[in-house]
Amino acid sequence: MKRDETDKKISALLKKAGQTATASDEWFTRRVINRLPPKSVRSYVWVTVAVYVVCLAICLAGWAWFIFSLTPGILLVKDVLGGAALLFTTVVLLWQGLGELLRTAET
Repeated sequence: MKRDETDKKISALLKKAGQTATASDEWFTRRVINRLPPKSVRSYVWVTVAVYVVCLAICLAGWAWFIFSLTPGILLVKDVLGGAALLFTTVVLLWQGLGELLRTAET
């Protein structure tokens, strides 16, 4: 965020006022800060969405590879473990993605 001259003057004025406040008015700075508008937060939601989309694409590719690598009629231990790991990863990814989506919808 760029600070212009007005911001610098206000900052200097608040700093000076906070330093010169008397003991009877020790809450001056806090009261002034509480009345200021909230600081604008720059949102990087698109980065989170992009990461979830890439992870979901990788997960879908893993499912495709897993399903096409299965031998019909034969189920090996590595198939069960690989499927369980892929299922766990998919559930965690969807859980986190939906949680993030709900958090951003609240704000």
